[in-house]
Amino acid sequence: MMRIRRECNRRGITRLCHFTQSRNLAHILGDCVGILSRRRLESNDLPYNPTDPDRWDGCEHLVCCSIEYPNVYYFAIVREQDHLFKDWVVLLIKPDFLWTPGTKFCPCNAATARGDYIGEGYDAFISLFAVEVPGVKFTRPQRHLPCVPTNIQAEVLIQDPIPLDAIIGIAVESEEQAKREICRARLQGLSIDKEILVVPDFYRRRRLAMTIQRGNRLTEVVFDNGGQHGR
Repeated sequence: MMRIRRECNRRGITRLCHFTQSRNLAHILGDCVGILSRRRLESNDLPYNPTDPDRWDGCEHLVCCSIEYPNVYYFAIVREQDHLFKDWVVLLIKPDFLWTPGTKFCPCNAATARGDYIGEGYDAFISLFAVEVPGVKFTRPQRHLPCVPTNIQAEVLIQDPIPLDAIIGIAVESEEQAKREICRARLQGLSIDKEILVVPDFYRRRRLAMTIQRGNRLTEVVFDNGGQHGR
């Protein structure tokens, strides 16, 4: 596991990402448990709005994440499917889970071939950054951002729970959405004590992909709101 940690440091990996509808924030923040897997939510009879109701990867007991930036292709698909509730957030998570035993890696979308490309350990981790990766053929551009897998749809599958103190920030599409999230939290008697980042390009599939492939990072603006954040 130390080999994975050293490789993460070398590549400049700072976080994991997990996207969800913002209406799930009340459960994640309010229950003080953090992010739970689909299996645990169902077994504990807890309310939730599933992002992927099918889970063809067969890993309902694990939480789907991506490295550094969200899987913008699948993110775009699920946002388009819900015509009523349009607000989604990207939860930013400490990278420590990458070198935690039990974490699994997939160099493409984990549902590809019903999970056949999912693996564990250093070799599985390093395969995310190969010049060519399986699934839909994807070749790594020479300037590709080092901290991001070759295929932007690559996934990291984490054992739950992901505790609240492992969530280091919440990314939203706009300042207007940030204000809505704070207002929703306040109405539910909650406080968002995480840093809120405004990152429109998380919600722009082509722009995010092009930025990564050109070796650049996105512009991320910390939302201030006078330090109130739902208090």
